Amino acid sequence: MPPASIRITRHHGRPTPRRSDTVRGVSASPHLANSAPGSHCSSCGAPYEDQPATGPRTCAACGTVAYRNPLPVAVALQPVYDTQGTGLVVVTRTVAPALGGIALPGGFIDDREDWRHAVVRELKEETGINAQSRDVRLIDAASAPDGYLLLFGLLPERPAADLAPSAPTDETEGWHLLRRPEELAFPLHTLMARAWFEGRYI
Repeated sequence: MPPASIRITRHHGRPTPRRSDTVRGVSASPHLANSAPGSHCSSCGAPYEDQPATGPRTCAACGTVAYRNPLPVAVALQPVYDTQGTGLVVVTRTVAPALGGIALPGGFIDDREDWRHAVVRELKEETGINAQSRDVRLIDAASAPDGYLLLFGLLPERPAADLAPSAPTDETEGWHLLRRPEELAFPLHTLMARAWFEGRYI
């Protein structure tokens, strides 16, 4: 997954316009080649040295102060019922991270995108299932240890017969129904799915 968002606020002691970029691709500096995300200044490419693991960092070379902000992720909980009962739509991932793992449909919220639209967009991209953003209800928000903020949106229960059939997408092998709580590819997905099966999000 890409690094946390970087907000630049000051350069050589003078305020500069704020911006929100991922480190990847921001600078063409050769310093950034084959380096870990967030290890170099996004303005000049100089490596950070003796900097705190969290909070703002100041570049010793150019003076830029960078604030690391969490990247928001939208995750869909789509209940579906058929002759076997009711379950949640999940996908088998064909991309990193968690290649081959089972997860709830979800992904990063685009710049200026309404989070509810992101929920139904990700659902469509990863499963082919259409939904309306006005039907999305926020049921939980959780911070991941790696710096991401996950927004979990619940959609109304629907019959399986009304949904697009499972088919491979650019990022998944298709969708199927999770019939009972089980370990998913991401810990927060596991927790939210279990909470739904326990009836906490009625």
